[in-house]
This record gives sequence, C-alpha cells and structure tokens, in this order.
Amino acid sequence: MNSYPSSQEVLSGLGEKVTHSLARSVKLAADDLRTYRSWNPTWVAEASERGLANWIHDRLWAHLTVLLDGHPGVTLSDGEPTREVVVGVSYRLRVKRHREDGQVSSYATQTALEFFAQGVKDTFPGMEEVRLVAGYEWEADSREIGEAVLSLRDGQDNVVWLVPLPDVGQAGGTIQPVRPTAPEPSLPSINVPMPGKREATEDGSK
Repeated sequence: MNSYPSSQEVLSGLGEKVTHSLARSVKLAADDLRTYRSWNPTWVAEASERGLANWIHDRLWAHLTVLLDGHPGVTLSDGEPTREVVVGVSYRLRVKRHREDGQVSSYATQTALEFFAQGVKDTFPGMEEVRLVAGYEWEADSREIGEAVLSLRDGQDNVVWLVPLPDVGQAGGTIQPVRPTAPEPSLPSINVPMPGKREATEDGSK
C-alpha cells in the first residue's frame, strides 16, 4: 500500500456504532478486571502477563460480540485463536493490547504477518482492505486497562498512526438510530364570513 488512510477517514468509514462499541467494550472489560481484582486480588497478582492478557481479551471480545452482533455490515469471526471484526468490504480488525509505544504482541505466523502487512493482496482500485488493530493501552506498572485505542500499521512493528477512540462515558456507547420525522400536517384554513356580509362571487360582485 503506497498511501495510508488517515485516522479520521478510517473512523468515519467504520462508523459511530463500531467505534463506540469498541470503546465501550474496553470500558466494560476494565470494569470486569476491577471486579476480578476486588473479588480475589491474589489471583490477579499471581497471574502471568500472558494469562491476564488472555483473560482480558476474552472479556473484551464477549462485550464486543454483544454490542455488534447483528449490526448490518459487520461480521464477527471467532476462529480461535484468531478473532476478527470485518466492517463492510474495507476494514478488518483484530483486538489486542497496546504497549505505551504502540507495539503489540503476536506470534509471527504466516497469517499474522499477512494481516499486519498492508496491501499484500491484489485487488481492484478503491477496494483495498485496510487492516487495523483495536484494543487498549496497557498500564504495566499498575496492571490496569488504559484508554481504548485504534492503530494502523504496515508490518507488526511499523506503527503508521495510533489514536484514542471516542470516549463514550458510562452511558452505554451504543448508537440509537434517529428516524426522520415527517412534519405534522397543517390544519386546513376555512374562511368564515362575518355576520351581515355577503361572500364575493367568482366575478367579484357583491
């Protein structure tokens, strides 16, 4: 791929429903981690980084499937261990933990290398598939989930851009479609003749 779409172009192409669902899933997974830690802090403290990352990934994916299941134009693929979200014909996403420098961890399988490399498949102009990594920034010192992010890279280690996803707060983050409302019909106007006056005839005479 000789040129890359901007972050704003990608966010617009994904649409509010997808971007808000990604951000909301991160917030819900962070809530799950806090619940897990309050329930049994020893287990969380003793968990390996890989084990805890897998646990968080499962929670994030569970929330994401609830928020996006059945949404038009979105396909969820769970071919464990590879899970993907496909939006239309242009965007393919995987969900991963991001380090502070934007790097992600992945086994260097052939499918992973092909996913991270943009433009490796021949296609018609304007039909190129953009592959993205959504997820969250990991605060390693506190072992906490940070903000939701979206990144585009060309190769696993070459981060083209990384942006935070829109904050959806605690309200839910799902987009309710606003249906256009037709204007209310106006009432017909009726001319009522005043008492003592005759209506004008068609030729204007009294």
